[in-house]
Amino acid sequence: MNRRLATAAVSLLLLTATAAVAAPAAVAAPVPAAQASATEPADPAGGFGPVSVRGTGNTVLTTAFQGFEGDPVQISVDARTSTNTDPRGTAGHFHVRHVHTDGRLVADFEGDITCLAVGGREAIATGVITRSEAPWFPGLELTGQKVALSVEDNGRRGDRMGWVWGVFGQPVSDCQGTVPFIRTTSGDFSVRG
Repeated sequence: MNRRLATAAVSLLLLTATAAVAAPAAVAAPVPAAQASATEPADPAGGFGPVSVRGTGNTVLTTAFQGFEGDPVQISVDARTSTNTDPRGTAGHFHVRHVHTDGRLVADFEGDITCLAVGGREAIATGVITRSEAPWFPGLELTGQKVALSVEDNGRRGDRMGWVWGVFGQPVSDCQGTVPFIRTTSGDFSVRG
């Protein structure tokens, strides 16, 4: 394993371990229609109707990502399903682009969403990479690997996002992921359901 790949793998393992011990975000209970606010419309299906997450978030990696600090990362996701209790009807797409501070491409990949779960303002979408380019990691095959993307929709206050890449040996199961651990610097995600 070359030094860059080892450094990236260790950084991702540390990040995943840190996120795994963090307290999970509270899942909002369904709000009665009479108490629903203008920003959270009433859900007549009691939280079990159609759900979706859409949008793009940009961020800059922090010092927690040793060797990649300052790198811009962009994540786009468009996922939807007819019910939050049966992910088999999930459809959608994701795209991730990571560029080094010197402008060289670290990785660019996209794929199909296979599962979506929404709780309040948060969503976890998992999927499989169908197209990939990762010149920073020669010999690393991304296509066919699973990923988990997490989003917290905070409206105008700035969203948060997180991820787990199965590529580096992290287990990725359908609709399971990490807390959204990094604040976006621009873009906007919309979580509905």
